Parts: sequence; structure tokens; C-alpha cells
Amino acid sequence: MRILFVTATICSIWIASVAQSQDLPTLIRKADELDARERTDDAIATLKQAEKISPNNPDVLIKLSQDYSDRTDNAKDRSQKLAFAKLCMEYAKKAVHVAPDSADAHVCLSVAYGKMTDFVDNKTKMEYSKVVKSEAERAIQLNPKNDVALLILARWNFEMATLNPVLKVIAQTLYGQLPPASKEQAIEYFQRSIAAAPNGIIQHAEFAEALESMGKTAEARSEWLKVKQLKPVDAEDRRYIAEAEQKLK
Repeated sequence: MRILFVTATICSIWIASVAQSQDLPTLIRKADELDARERTDDAIATLKQAEKISPNNPDVLIKLSQDYSDRTDNAKDRSQKLAFAKLCMEYAKKAVHVAPDSADAHVCLSVAYGKMTDFVDNKTKMEYSKVVKSEAERAIQLNPKNDVALLILARWNFEMATLNPVLKVIAQTLYGQLPPASKEQAIEYFQRSIAAAPNGIIQHAEFAEALESMGKTAEARSEWLKVKQLKPVDAEDRRYIAEAEQKLK
């Protein structure tokens, strides 16, 4: 009887393990569907279930970091924004730890440090900017066509090239000398990001904004026209399309 009991127990454990492994991809697909419908909170709840089944699954950790990044952007209260930004960072760090060769994990960590710059002093802001750059560069090493990493580097170059005097002094102290950055380099990264994701509204919109600030109005208008012609996939895309419509009036 004892042998039968042990055998039955082992079978039960095996069946439960198989059921869990089958549940994981289902939960991930469900979270993706919820994200596509902009039900971020429900997607997070679903991913939390997946995390219980597989705590070190890099796909789950990456998606949680991405969703908390979205919650950071959409939260109204500053304390809520900070709480979500910290969770974005926590999951990004976990993702890089368990999947150091994942370009998407490094992109998440770059984004997370970028989110945190809104909540720190100027010195820390510049320290974080170094990590933003290095993590995006690591992602590009792993996947040269990662459009988000390329977009991050475009933003980084443009922001470094247009630093205000106070931040410029801090950056020079941290880096020893200002790292090579230019608007021209930013444009190159914008173009590479667009080549990697030609239907990405954010790529065309942010490129348009950069061109506008450089006085390149004709080129900017061309990018805004492309934004208006593309199909939005989320609320951010729709905001950019509304901006494009205003710019083109």
C-alpha cells in the first residue's frame, strides 16, 4: 500500500507540473491580448500568475517591466509614478540577471533607468544617463536591429547634445569629459530605428520632434505625415497621431 501511495503522489506531482508548464504559455498569451486591449492592470495580474509558476522566466519578467513602465507613464500621482518606476526597475534587473544575453532585457533596464531620472537630483540623473546608454548599447550588440534600443540611443545623443549648462558641468565631471554625442548622431540612430520598425509611430514622431527643434521644418513635416498615415496600436500612438494632426493644420 505504501508503494502505491508513493507512486500516486509522484504521479500527482508530475501531473501538476505538466499542467503548470502548459498554463504558462496560455497566461503569457492572455497577458499579450490584455496589453493589446490596453488593459494593463489585468495584464499585470495575469503575468503575476505566470510569475508564480515560473519565477525566473525572462519573458514574464520582461513583460512585467514593460507593463510597469506603461503604468509609470499613465499614473497621475507622482508617488504612484515612482512606485511603478521602481517595479519597472526591479523586474528589469531580474530579467537581465536571468537572461544576460537577451537584448530585450537590457532594453528594459535602459528604459527603467530612464524612467527613474524623473525622480532624482541632477547628479544622479546624469549617473543614470550613463546606464541608459550602456544598457541600450549592450542591447544593440546582442541585436543590431532592436528598434527600441536604437531609439533610446537617438534620444540619448540628442539630449546630451542639447544639455543645459548645469547638467553639462555635472556630465563632464562624471564622464571626465563629455562623451561623444551630436544631433547628427541622433539623426543616424533615429533613421536606423525607423529602418528596423518602419511602421513604428513613436519612431517617426520623435524623429519629427527632433527635426523641428533643429529647424528642419520640411523634413519634420514629412515625418508627421508618415505618423498620420500609420495605424496606432496603443494610447501613446493615438496621442502622437493627434499631435501630428495639429502640426499639419
